[in-house]
Amino acid sequence: MTISPPNSDVVTSAEGWNERLEALDGHLLQSWQWGAFRERHGWKAERIAWPAYGQPRAMAQVLFRFRGPVSIGYIPRGPAFADGDTEAVTELLAEIDRVAKKNRALYLMVETNEPLPLSGTFRDHGFVKGSVAIQPERTVQVPLLDDDQLLKQMHEKTRYSVRLAKRREVVIETPDDLDAGIDAFYGLLSDTSNRNEFAIRPREYYADFLSEFGDHARLLLARHEGQLAAAVIAARFGREAMYMYGASSTEHRGHGAAFLLQFEAMRWARDAGSEVYDLWGIPAQDPEKRGGDGKAEGTKGDHWSGLYRFKTGFGGEIVRFPTPIERRYHPFLSAGVRRITGQHE
Repeated sequence: MTISPPNSDVVTSAEGWNERLEALDGHLLQSWQWGAFRERHGWKAERIAWPAYGQPRAMAQVLFRFRGPVSIGYIPRGPAFADGDTEAVTELLAEIDRVAKKNRALYLMVETNEPLPLSGTFRDHGFVKGSVAIQPERTVQVPLLDDDQLLKQMHEKTRYSVRLAKRREVVIETPDDLDAGIDAFYGLLSDTSNRNEFAIRPREYYADFLSEFGDHARLLLARHEGQLAAAVIAARFGREAMYMYGASSTEHRGHGAAFLLQFEAMRWARDAGSEVYDLWGIPAQDPEKRGGDGKAEGTKGDHWSGLYRFKTGFGGEIVRFPTPIERRYHPFLSAGVRRITGQHE
């Protein structure tokens, strides 16, 4: 009898992991680079594949954050698995439990990219409904077609804004000096966070992201008459590309710069081989329109109306992700950790 070699290359090398993850149509947040990036910022990444020998049929990258001697676990947009492979997912979950216990996890949050191929209820398989979503509950995914079709599938006002930016000679550039580009991006991000009242990470967070993803990420800057107007960081993995981080100038953000910036990010991703561009998050429910003018509210704090209008303007499909679920290994201790530390990301 021939015994297949162990799949250690899958769980111990970036190339092996990403190659098999792409074959299973896995998400960027399950990529080796994302795990390495999060390890720079307080997490421990454990990569699990089943079966242990031969070609893996299910995979999960589990992130652990330690609170003293115990940890909390998190699987963002995973696991990845072959369509309908119930056996593989069931066996993988058993391996995940083993690794979680090894890391003294109190509970494990799971935000899948697609429904798990399991029959019955969550509780039948050791899950309960998650207490909160960490990743966006909905997003907009745009097919990456040729330039004419990209424009055609946009809403009229979005298409107008892209063309307006071109007429007003907004310039999109990839900075030659990456450090200077990150400084420019972070300055805009600070401006945006003050204007829209949301928290941001330290500069090093965005620099580390670009460092880990290398050629699979792109920082784009938009300038109008030499003034920095907007910036975006996009990344790609497998068939999908994603809008990860963005910012705009309070003073110079007009002229359609942000719209042209996303159009160019889509073109970059398409030319690099991506098929879909994920605009990364819209509100869980469509925002209400205000007043008789039919206009939605702007984006500020937890109110994402302006962001919703901006992202849905590019066309594509609104996608809702499955409900977050959890495995609670020590329910009473888990509740205490949540009260003391709050939810995490």
